[in-house]
Amino acid sequence: MDKKLLLFMAAVIAAITIMTTQYRRIQELKAERDKYKGNTEALFSDVEKYKVQDSLNAVRVQSLELSMKEFQRFRAEDAALIKEMQCKNRELSEVNKAQAQTIIELRSAPKDTIIKKDSIDIPALALRCGDAWYDFEGLLAEGEFTGTLKSRDSLLIAETIRYKRFLGFLWKTRKVKDRRVDAVSKNPHTEILGLECVVIEN
Repeated sequence: MDKKLLLFMAAVIAAITIMTTQYRRIQELKAERDKYKGNTEALFSDVEKYKVQDSLNAVRVQSLELSMKEFQRFRAEDAALIKEMQCKNRELSEVNKAQAQTIIELRSAPKDTIIKKDSIDIPALALRCGDAWYDFEGLLAEGEFTGTLKSRDSLLIAETIRYKRFLGFLWKTRKVKDRRVDAVSKNPHTEILGLECVVIEN
């Protein structure tokens, strides 16, 4: 085989290898750029609040995508708590946090009652009210109020993933365009104040 032909073939193979390597690197950089762009949007966008069924409070946020090292660095407190829960890092895929407050307007007519203390009858006022989501019981006796409030809640959390399309409008690809998380409190007394979703890249 001619020496020039061998040199030409070696140069072509080297060029193809370099082009393939560069193409892969460009794709990696584009994916990293898109991830940081999405994370920036997620960090700077406000929690979107809306209503479901006219009385249930819901929120929507965009997800953050972090590597395990980034999660341990930027969410150290959460990472430490998850470690105490004996979850393996390589098996961790998502971490969701929600903050909520429950405000219940109480209304009840007090009822006269008698309580026994050291076999002595003590007059008192009893309060009781509630619904499917809370129970409140209280007793006012000898100038002191004691009571219990039991509050129940149920959060529905749903994740929506939008994928990039080939050439921007054709069929869906495997690349994630963005992730959104919606959370709804089924307790009508509860308002979700904040929601955070972190997707861990393993």
